[in-house]
Amino acid sequence: MAKKIKIHYRAPSHVPLWKVMEEGGFLEKHGLEMEMGSLEGQRKRAADGLKAGDLDVVSGNHHNLYVRKALYGDPYVHIAQSNNAWRENYLVCGKGIEGLKDLKGKRVAMDDYDGHTGLNVWLYLKQHGLEEGRDVELVTDAVKGAERAKAVTEGKYDATFIRAVDRLRALKFNAKIVEVPPMAMIEGVTLTTTTTYVKNHEDEARALILALIDGIHFFKTKKADTLAIIKKHCSQLLKMHDDEEWNCFYETQSESLEKAPYPSIEAIQNVFALGVKRDPEIKEFNPLALWDLHYVKEIDDGGYIRRLYT
Repeated sequence: MAKKIKIHYRAPSHVPLWKVMEEGGFLEKHGLEMEMGSLEGQRKRAADGLKAGDLDVVSGNHHNLYVRKALYGDPYVHIAQSNNAWRENYLVCGKGIEGLKDLKGKRVAMDDYDGHTGLNVWLYLKQHGLEEGRDVELVTDAVKGAERAKAVTEGKYDATFIRAVDRLRALKFNAKIVEVPPMAMIEGVTLTTTTTYVKNHEDEARALILALIDGIHFFKTKKADTLAIIKKHCSQLLKMHDDEEWNCFYETQSESLEKAPYPSIEAIQNVFALGVKRDPEIKEFNPLALWDLHYVKEIDDGGYIRRLYT
């Protein structure tokens, strides 16, 4: 009999991979059944639900658990990681902007500088020598990427950052867009739970990682089948306009998925920097304390992942 896991996602972009894991039969293959819910925009509720045992696994909660672990010893743990790159790396340029070097003294808009998307931009600019308040003004505008791009073309802001699909949309109204290098970052499907849950459900934890590995392999190697699944289950959620956008979404996602779901050290360092920005008192905390990768390593060392791709 399949074991049920309560999983809630923190962003709609996570759902395609979960649906591939479910519809591709990989959860069932490893003896699991998923009860899925949404906690989009509900960072605290997700963390509280995990701690209380009301949720088994959250997909995401990338930067906000370090403070709770550091200050209160809360038993959160990340056990696998699907993506290690920030991909909102298309710079929409206003008048006189040719690239990052021209942003000094300018106004850069994002949807939420207290959330993951805006904090990513804050860190990216900082890593390129542009300090908030000193070199660049960060302006909040809680609209979608293509709408922010439109506002830049109309002169409301000097620049914004958007993802690949929004780039296609923005090009249709002649936005000036420059692709900039991506940045290492914990993004996408992070299997987030608690040590309490894992201790009492070791088999489920291991099985869920196996299903994730199988789902990633299917996603990366079976484009037509993957698109059929995500079009069926995620059309309302993702709101793609045409096949060009679906293909763009697929290619961007597929390229960024990790065959072996380890986080990169640089991605952990960068996501921790977001946590420190919000809560500077945790700067001496070791972010690796939030990660337990021994299940991934056990599976990897056994050759399971290598055999999938040979």
